[in-house]
Amino acid sequence: MVVRNYTAVDEAAAIELWNRCLTSDTVDKNNFYRRVVCDINFDPDQYLVAEEGEKLLGFAYGTKRRVPDEAAGMQQDKAWLVAMGVDPTHRRKGVGTALLTALEAALMASGAKTIDVGPYPNNYFFPGVDQSAYGSGEAFLASRGYTSKGTCASMDMNLRGYETPERYLEKKAKLEAAGYKFGSLKLQDCVPVFDFLHKNFPYWLPNVRENILQGRGEETIQLAWNPNGEAVGFAMRAMDGTPGRFGPFGVASTEQGTGIGGVLFDNLITDMIKCRIFYTWFLWTGGRNLDIYGTWGMKIYRTYMMMSKEVV
Repeated sequence: MVVRNYTAVDEAAAIELWNRCLTSDTVDKNNFYRRVVCDINFDPDQYLVAEEGEKLLGFAYGTKRRVPDEAAGMQQDKAWLVAMGVDPTHRRKGVGTALLTALEAALMASGAKTIDVGPYPNNYFFPGVDQSAYGSGEAFLASRGYTSKGTCASMDMNLRGYETPERYLEKKAKLEAAGYKFGSLKLQDCVPVFDFLHKNFPYWLPNVRENILQGRGEETIQLAWNPNGEAVGFAMRAMDGTPGRFGPFGVASTEQGTGIGGVLFDNLITDMIKCRIFYTWFLWTGGRNLDIYGTWGMKIYRTYMMMSKEVV
């Protein structure tokens, strides 16, 4: 068996292998290129495959920033194990250990001191190890020194039959009577909205900007404004171009508890239904947000163990 870097000729075999290994997170050719190969930080030295003869037995895809994030910078010490898997017929034969050892060495050589499993901010497929689909992966990583950082969840919601709850209508009426305004983003809103995001949610600014640059901002972003005309909340869908994907979403800390979040959620859901979108989902939340989204009708459909390892 040989562990080597990914090359262009591996494309078809690599996608087939990914889908054999990660059956709950399959990719097609377009998805593979958009979210992996064309990622701004992709480095083939950090996408490793295990090969025997002409057969790929497993892969390990990691990454470290090559270009600074506008909010987080270079994160010099941070790296991510984005995804890995071993062909089911070749598990428990040392393939995973060989791949992970080689990947950790590559990431350490580029300066990494901490490796997080899953939540690579630019293009993550899952925020941790799915405890149901990939339970053996959690045990494997634990045996390699990765420790738990807590759990998180993915949530979804069937929108067929949805009707705006009376409490949202009442809250929206009270807020509007107090001078708050709600509505879809207009392009002339970009300056105040970007200022709001810089101050409150800088890590979501690239996603909002991308939706606008792709020409879908006015269709996918709902906003809340306070009586002074300042942006105080937003809710967005189609973060990666998938129409039904919910998020990001946020309300300024000074306005939380006022009901703005529920109104924004309802506005976005109602608009999705008008667009004939009857299912919505998001990949990652945790803590008290689970209860908040649960109150709004979202249900957990996957849970994850968040894991990390100090490698220096």
